[in-house]
Parts: sequence; structure tokens; C-alpha cells
Amino acid sequence: MSRTSLLLVLITLITVAVPAAAAETPLRPSPQRTGDASSVVLRSGRRAGTVDRVVAVLEVGGELKAENNGKTASPKINVAANLLYDERTLDWPAGRDGTCSSIRHYDRADAVITAGDQTIKPSLRPQRRLIGVAADAASPTLFSPQGNLTRDELDLVDVLGNSLVVDRLLPGGPVRQRERWSHSDAVVAALLGLDSVRGNTVASTLAQVDKTSALVEMSGKVEGVDGGGAARIEVKAKYRFNLASKRIDWLGLLVHEDRSASAVNQGFDVVARLRLQVQPLAESDDLTDEALAKLPREPDDALVRLVFEPAGGGWRFSHDRRWYARGSEDDAGSLCYVDGGELVAQCNVAPLAPVAPGKQATLEQFQDDVRKALGKDFKEFVSAGQRANEKDYRVLRVVARGEVSEVPVQWHYYLVADQHGRQVAFTFTVEGRLVERLGNADGDLVRSFQFTDHDVAANP
Repeated sequence: MSRTSLLLVLITLITVAVPAAAAETPLRPSPQRTGDASSVVLRSGRRAGTVDRVVAVLEVGGELKAENNGKTASPKINVAANLLYDERTLDWPAGRDGTCSSIRHYDRADAVITAGDQTIKPSLRPQRRLIGVAADAASPTLFSPQGNLTRDELDLVDVLGNSLVVDRLLPGGPVRQRERWSHSDAVVAALLGLDSVRGNTVASTLAQVDKTSALVEMSGKVEGVDGGGAARIEVKAKYRFNLASKRIDWLGLLVHEDRSASAVNQGFDVVARLRLQVQPLAESDDLTDEALAKLPREPDDALVRLVFEPAGGGWRFSHDRRWYARGSEDDAGSLCYVDGGELVAQCNVAPLAPVAPGKQATLEQFQDDVRKALGKDFKEFVSAGQRANEKDYRVLRVVARGEVSEVPVQWHYYLVADQHGRQVAFTFTVEGRLVERLGNADGDLVRSFQFTDHDVAANP
């Protein structure tokens, strides 16, 4: 399994993890004294300006659903992720619904992922330690106001049980002991990091109350979709509401998930455990008004883009979040474009031998190369042209149409060259019926391409 394949697994495991299978060793807070049956108000006291110290520990174990030479294999997968950060609330709605946002500074963000006999250790770069979070009715959006994240970095910090949204589990009013309330699909999707929820039976029950806190138990089943894969999830959890701070200050979440394969991820069957602790702070030196004064606090189209570069550096580009890396070698890469859970297009990027300045291929020569590369699959050219990208590189673009196994296919070829003769070729492959869905996503990606020195690429 490649490094990128492991990280694609992490995308899902860290965003939706899990269950009941670990019930013999349940998570639980410190013992609480049982109070009387009088009602208690479970309404979040979170406000703009609130600062918290958050610790999140995620442990995942299970099996991947993989195929090797036509045979089904079940390599073991284990993930241990640790997050430690200060979080300052920027916006908080007056009611249970509405937009909320925060800014975080991570002191620690790392993981150890083992699949089969391979182990990788992703981490968050020092220059991306500030992470903004914005959440409306949909799942939270994480971004760095300091610059674009890589897919690996986004997956590392975008964990289930997002601390910005856990207080949405509260009913927002008085509850009597043993009273039960359900959770909407939107809340469950945000808590578990799912693209969508098709149905859920997740509900919470006020288990016990003492003078300082209320302990709540939560359980249920969820059917949802993430990255195009169908997810069947069982949830068991306990969380503690602090009566003084009026906040959930502890969450223990167990989930068992059976996920089918998708265009983005392998299928898997895992059990995962999340422990989340939230401690109020008076302030954070890293999140003062002065520290944040010149930084954007809301995600825009530019900030939510991700950066891709091969393992050996040398070049990079930015892309929207519908592009997922499938593989990366020292100087080449492969991505897929997934929209609405469907695989729309594939992209391969590879360097070509440099040429002397002024000796680059003409558009006609490039078209001839494309025709030869496609061979019997080629039928006709749709368009051809030349332009410059954002770095003033020369860009040749050729669109060809043909068939593969009687399926109509369209190919978008790009040849990008700088004034020094360095060259990179892009090949985008899309079924004919999906050409409109791809739109200009290929050109948008190529426009941001740039050559880099290795040292520069390591610190974008």
C-alpha cells in the first residue's frame, strides 16, 4: 500500500470513527454522585470570545477491505492521533441553530498510521498551526488563515467530535433525569464528519446529575455517505455537561463503522475511540486580538483550496477539495475528481525531459503526440489552444475525443513549460457523459501550477 493510500484511509478514519464492540471497556468520566430527579437546564453557555484548551485522542483498529490479484484481503489498520490546541470562539448563535466559528492554535497535531507492514506519521507544519473552523447547518469547514493546507494536514485536524459543534448535542432547555431527546441528521453528520445522513436513530438520555455536572448517555445507528462510500455506523457515547461553565467538558465516543469502498477510499470495518476534553482558559497568547489582527477569520475560495506536490518536490499546484490524491511518486502524481460522491475524472501529472529554451513543442507537434498516445482509441480533436498560466508559463491544451471499450471518453492534455525549458504534462480523463460535471476544474488546477526548488516546496 502506498503512502497516499494510507493517508486516504486516514481521511475517513479520522473524520468518521466509533462502537459497541468495545463495550466491555466503556469510556467514562470520573464517578459522579446521583442527584434527585429534578430537571436541569442543558443549554450551552458558549459565547463569542470564549477560550478553551482542547485535548483530543483518537484510536482506531480494524481491517481494510482490499483486493489483491482478484482476491479479497483484510490487512489490519491502526491509527493513533493526538491533538492539543487552544480554541477561541469567534461567533456563536443565540439559539441551537445558526452559524458558528472559531480559531485554533495547535500545540500538537500528529498521528501514527499502520496498515499491514507500512507505517506513516503525518503531522501539521509549524507554519500552519493556526486553523479556522466555520460551521453552519452543514459539516464544519477547516482552513488555515496562514495559507493553504495539504490534504494530509486537513485530514489530520478534521476529526470526528469536532469541538466547535459538540455543544449542539444539548437540547437547549430543561431536562428531567432519564428523559431522552433525538439528534437531527445535520447534527449527526457534523459530529461524525459525514457528507450526508440518510437516516439515524441517535438519541441522548440524561443519566445522572449531581451538584457540579450532568452525565448524558448517547447511542444509536446511522446510515450515511462520505466520499461516495456508504457507511453503516453504530454509536455509543457519554458526555458530561459542566453546570458551572454550562459547557460539555468531556466526551467519550465509541463507533463501529462498516464502510463500502468508493472512488476515494478503500472499504473498511473498524472500531474507534475518541476522548475529548475541554477546559476553559482565561486567554491564549496565540489567539489574542493582536495575534489575529491581520489574519482572515472566514474561509474564502482561495483559503479552502488545498496544495498538492510530489514526494520529491520540484513543483506544486492548488486545487479545490473535490480533487483527491491517489498516488504520489518522487516527481509524479495522480488525482481523482469526486463530485456528489461520483468519480468524475482522473488526472495524471508527470515531468518531461527538459528542452533548450526556444525549442519547446509547437501546438501542432503536441497534437500529433496526443494522437499517437491514444492510438486506436482516438477519434477526433475537440479543441486546441495556447495560453499562459498564473506564473506566466507557456500552456498548451488539447482536447480529444474517443472510445474505450465502447464507452465515450474525453481527454484533456496540457503541456506546461517555463522559460528555462522545464516541462510537465497533465492528462485528464473523463467519460463523455460527465464532461459537463468536470466543467473547468482541469483548467482551474493547471492555472495554479508552479515549478519550485525543493527547499521552497517544503515550506509553501
